[in-house]
Amino acid sequence: MTFQTLDDKRDCKGVFYNGDFYFDKLPRNLDLTWSWSAHLEDYNVDFAELWVSGKDIGAVTPDHLRDRYNFAEHRLQAHVKAIVQSKINLDDNCIYDLVPRHVLRQFYHVKNEITEWVVENYPKPKNYSYLVETQASINQISQQELRIDWDNHNLLFLQDPKAKSLYKRFAKEKSRVIYNLFGTITGRLTTTPESFPIMNLKTEHRKIVMPQNDLFIELDFNAAEIRTLLALAGIDQPQDDIHKFNIEQVFKTPMSRDNAKRRFFAWLYNPDSKDEELKNYYNKEKILDKYYKDGYINTIFGRKIECDSFHSLNYLLQSTSSDNCMDRANKIRKMLSGRKSTIAFCLHDCVVLDFSNQDAHLLPKIKQVFEQTRLGKFKINLKAGKTYGSLEDFSW
Repeated sequence: MTFQTLDDKRDCKGVFYNGDFYFDKLPRNLDLTWSWSAHLEDYNVDFAELWVSGKDIGAVTPDHLRDRYNFAEHRLQAHVKAIVQSKINLDDNCIYDLVPRHVLRQFYHVKNEITEWVVENYPKPKNYSYLVETQASINQISQQELRIDWDNHNLLFLQDPKAKSLYKRFAKEKSRVIYNLFGTITGRLTTTPESFPIMNLKTEHRKIVMPQNDLFIELDFNAAEIRTLLALAGIDQPQDDIHKFNIEQVFKTPMSRDNAKRRFFAWLYNPDSKDEELKNYYNKEKILDKYYKDGYINTIFGRKIECDSFHSLNYLLQSTSSDNCMDRANKIRKMLSGRKSTIAFCLHDCVVLDFSNQDAHLLPKIKQVFEQTRLGKFKINLKAGKTYGSLEDFSW
């Protein structure tokens, strides 16, 4: 049966279903709603928002429901605006305790109808299960407050205009990492405007980000996109540094690691670049013959991405590498369910854990889960530190 959650906050459990409101103990026959919520992890529910790649519900509302939706949404937003103007903090209150039930009932009735229409008129994504798992992971991250050490770094911040702006914006509010699952064409995560900017935080400012538990542990794929290229080409993964591997096995000519790295990337993403040694070993054309057809990239993770031939390899490697990392993050999230340790945040090719020492016995298994990917076993780099800016290499 179609329903809608009333609030995403963990302490505000409630749904609108069959014309009525249910709190705390939810009906068991719920099976279709608009968007993912942490309250629904134990339910086998479909989410219509994923059918339309995260588009706002107003953007996909059919003409025959548009007037009703606009009217109901306008009434609801008017109440929300009044709540905000009265200085009531929505983060500390459940929306259904502040908005009249008849306003909510009108809004959720038409939202149910739009949800059903979308599922009936849009194809279900091939990567739907992956999207659900990833939505669960990023939602869990967004519910966690970042611990920011503003006090001990004020002098640093006062001397840097960008950091000063960061301090002004977040010092008096809860800092959270809020991702947009559909922020890029390739599927790479982006953060929303409301999010703490963890993905583009300057290196010298990272030390203000501290764990809630004992330390941060970072798991990072070594040369992720190159290893993705190797996997798609059917070449066994070297367990050495990838650029050292290229020097010894591909170029077979003494050169520095930096020169090998520059030479490789100058060839990789430029279709007009000529490098016979790299071409003969990696064979980009053979890979694209398999994964790029009729103007679309089709990845092993079920994505179909429209692009021109110039960007085809870039999109293929970027999308596949990103999904490969998040696929591992989703597995680790499940491993850590119910424990103190959590995923603090994810970047494109790495996962950062907010780690408790009491979970130390899990580290070998976490490492194994991260490195054993759908593309084969990837070499990973491990770092740990008391702040995000003081991570150092370690191994076990």
